[in-house]
Amino acid sequence: MNAPVAPAHQDAVRQAETWALRVAQEAAAQVPAYGRFLRAAGYDARRLRSFADFCALPIMDKASYLSRYPLAERCRQEDVARATRITLSSGSSGEPTLWPRFPEQGEGMIRAVTAMLQDHFRIRERATLLVVCVGIGPWGYGTSVSQMGASFFAQPGVRGSMVTPGLNVEETFRFVEELGPHYDQIVLVGYPAPLAQLLESGVARGIDWAALHTGVLAGGEYMPLGLRERILRYLGKDPERLEGLTNLFGTSEVAGITGYETHLCLLLGRLCLRTPGLTEALFGSPIIPSITQYNPLNHFLQVANGDVLLTMRGAVPLVRYDTHDRGGLLSFDEVLARCRDHGCDLAAELRARGFGAAALRPLPFLYVFGRTDGVIVYGVNVYNDQVAHVLAETGLDAYHTSNFNLTASTDEEGRATIRLAVELRQGIAPAEELRTQYHERVVKGLLQSSAILRAVYESGDGRLVVDIDLVPYGTIRSKSPKRPGSLMAQDGSLAPGGGHISHETPQ
Repeated sequence: MNAPVAPAHQDAVRQAETWALRVAQEAAAQVPAYGRFLRAAGYDARRLRSFADFCALPIMDKASYLSRYPLAERCRQEDVARATRITLSSGSSGEPTLWPRFPEQGEGMIRAVTAMLQDHFRIRERATLLVVCVGIGPWGYGTSVSQMGASFFAQPGVRGSMVTPGLNVEETFRFVEELGPHYDQIVLVGYPAPLAQLLESGVARGIDWAALHTGVLAGGEYMPLGLRERILRYLGKDPERLEGLTNLFGTSEVAGITGYETHLCLLLGRLCLRTPGLTEALFGSPIIPSITQYNPLNHFLQVANGDVLLTMRGAVPLVRYDTHDRGGLLSFDEVLARCRDHGCDLAAELRARGFGAAALRPLPFLYVFGRTDGVIVYGVNVYNDQVAHVLAETGLDAYHTSNFNLTASTDEEGRATIRLAVELRQGIAPAEELRTQYHERVVKGLLQSSAILRAVYESGDGRLVVDIDLVPYGTIRSKSPKRPGSLMAQDGSLAPGGGHISHETPQ
């Protein structure tokens, strides 16, 4: 039941819906955990016959499904040993999730990544040094990129090499300095903020990134406009040329890419900057989100209550899985029409930048603003339930109400900040000594709860910080480990930065 190549027309919607229905039917028949999950929700799998039935399926997430059933029961036919690779997600509350990968998953991901690298970096025509600057070990992103790179460069006629310094900056520079001049180009793979820091440090060291024809493949987190343009400056690239940098969207569940910034996506971002009203027309917000295109016959997406739902096959099938990414979907035709209404001819804009008709890809769009159950910094998820666990276990619970608000931001210099506002109990003052205690214990607790966060924090050289704000009783309206409350001003209105878990997005 391998997904076919995505058709080029809007009538592909029905084909994608049929594929998603079949994934659900197969999961109900072959995955014991999913059958139990449906029965617990009162859903009779025998009625699963149409796409309307599919849309009535219960929504799953980590808490309701992944954490509730054993790994073997979540695998197709309980066949864990068929997996050629098993990786970990970064996890919350210190409990990463195991993700087996069947052989066909690796093959499909290699095809997808190859297409992306060819699209942006012409990797089939250029001898390429691929430098993987993310944690390797057991984690899905780094190990998957490494596997794909090794497979790609083993193909006949493809010239290139892959190196895996991971988070070791000095080893990264050694590879670049000693090997870079022997290749047509270098492609750095990593998270946006650490890559910006790496590029800056390289310049201080005397590395001429532009002379080495360096490109960047980023992923894992929202990339603010200022950070994007800063990276492009180090690379010697003009943002209007839509080259040198692309950002992908992926999840630990996929261990790879769901979609990526095509040249058309990059163009939309540039047009939103210069066209009044276009950002609101496309995304219902004045903030430009991450924009990607995706193949709905590999990953079927829906949106419910503002959250992106994922259906995919794989060793562990997911059906209407709540990724807790906050965003939406747009069809190709919708994007064309809304841009046309604002005087933007996408085909003409692409031609003006040297791109042919093939760049106008008739695939649907996914846009994402951030997460609803936590934040992402340096490509690492920091979940609300992690924070709730730390606050409950650090010996500080006598001082706070358990209400908190979690946000994160990355500035255009690549410095990332995790901000945590904690509501104090009635009658307790937010003294500096108490804030210092919270800072020390929260940082220690978060680093203990996530090995990958600890690795990134320790290798960040002070560029990733945690900021603790102790706020008076009654400041935060409500609480929930998944959706902490809004910060409230004294007059009862929403205070700046409150309202939901989100990334701050400096422009």
